[in-house]
Amino acid sequence: MPSPLIRDLQALATRTFDVLVVGGGIYGLTVACDAAQRGLAVALVERNDFGSGTSFNHLRTIHGGLRYLQTLDLARARESVRERRTIARIAPWAVQPLPFVLPLTRSLTRGPAAMRAGFFLDRLVAANRNDGVPESHRMPPGRVVSRDDARRAWPDLHSMEFDTAAVWYDYVTVEADRLTFAWALGAAAHGAQLANYVEVEALTADAGHVTGAQLVDRISGEALQLKARAVINATGGAINRLLMPFGAAVRVPLLQAMNVVTSRSAPSVAVGGRSASGRNLFLVPWRGRALFGTWESSTVCDSDALGVRDEDLRSFLAELNQAFPSYGLRPDEVTLVHRGVVPARLRADGTPVLEGHELVFDHSAGGLRGTISVAGTKYTTARAVAERIVDRVFSLLDRPDPGCVSASTALPHVALEGQALLAHAAANEMVVTLADAVMRRTTLGALGIPDAAELLEAASVVGGILGWSSDRQRDEIAALGRMY
Repeated sequence: MPSPLIRDLQALATRTFDVLVVGGGIYGLTVACDAAQRGLAVALVERNDFGSGTSFNHLRTIHGGLRYLQTLDLARARESVRERRTIARIAPWAVQPLPFVLPLTRSLTRGPAAMRAGFFLDRLVAANRNDGVPESHRMPPGRVVSRDDARRAWPDLHSMEFDTAAVWYDYVTVEADRLTFAWALGAAAHGAQLANYVEVEALTADAGHVTGAQLVDRISGEALQLKARAVINATGGAINRLLMPFGAAVRVPLLQAMNVVTSRSAPSVAVGGRSASGRNLFLVPWRGRALFGTWESSTVCDSDALGVRDEDLRSFLAELNQAFPSYGLRPDEVTLVHRGVVPARLRADGTPVLEGHELVFDHSAGGLRGTISVAGTKYTTARAVAERIVDRVFSLLDRPDPGCVSASTALPHVALEGQALLAHAAANEMVVTLADAVMRRTTLGALGIPDAAELLEAASVVGGILGWSSDRQRDEIAALGRMY
């Protein structure tokens, strides 16, 4: 059982850390874990809960970069295969293989011939896809199959019309939010000090070199000062907030991204479709339900665009019904909307598209030495990005680097379920709100808001451990309802 994760704010103020990581999404957590594993003194603070922002918004898949072969981005494809394999090695409990089926059209660029060529290239790029992977997690190479072969293999595809289909395998994250949180547990296990609901109000610097940050506890309102020799700004869409006072802001256009969990039962395979706008969408079976995504806004948004407008959800559902006409999704069948903001790039005509590569900025030349900012879009390769960032940290600190071990170190896992896991999380995993426990430490709220009896029981269990009054328990249930 992993060691308890304790929210100790005094520990943040009583020493000088080698590195402060600002932001507790997947990029911040992987950086903190890697740095702590290499022996650095690490602090991480997150203004909300760990993994509660854009990291909560992903399609619950760990994919091997097949799409990068369309543009012959072989390096990105190889990295995706390597990192997909790494996750299967260090956290096999969190993922399982899933077939993906994409109906094909009679097209030169999207038809059977193009996909066969892509799969041939994938066999070369991903020849070692299963090296060191548990037998249960090994995946065959992709192939093109006939309609009859596909329907024999997966009878629930009978309602779909196609002649041939591309079939390949990726992983689905059966424990998506526990996987994100495992990086927090891994960082803490190697000595990192982490705290949720702590906001960085401002970075501090002396003679152009970062020296730490001014913090405020969002629970008590207490202010404190943290000293650090280097800072990693992993705040996602809020990347510029801490940089602007130093004139170090960077240009990162943002898009809103959205996935939806529905009440519909799911087929046994993930299925691809294409909307009239040309957007590629997927239906992913997740915990027995149909999860659809990913939709991105057609215009740039601001860093706070985590709310979902009715017109955007209607637009998304309209595209889903074009891509999957047999489903005829209705708004009342959406049980949970995953949303976040992700980096984009601007085409020559000014239109934004999803940024395919991580963006890493070293602010030494801009007058904020010791500070690195990172913004990324891809969950699968976050560990590899973290490895490169921590390499830079050792260079900034002018210290010998013992070498990265995050690709071979197993992530902590708590083998509990149901109420036992709920109680364990409340006691040992820095749960502050009911949403922390229901949405991110357990799967109780993963498919939509639990029913009234389940919420009362959850609030009673968590509240009993954290010392909540009956009024506080009711307030936590109401707050959770507003989130949904």
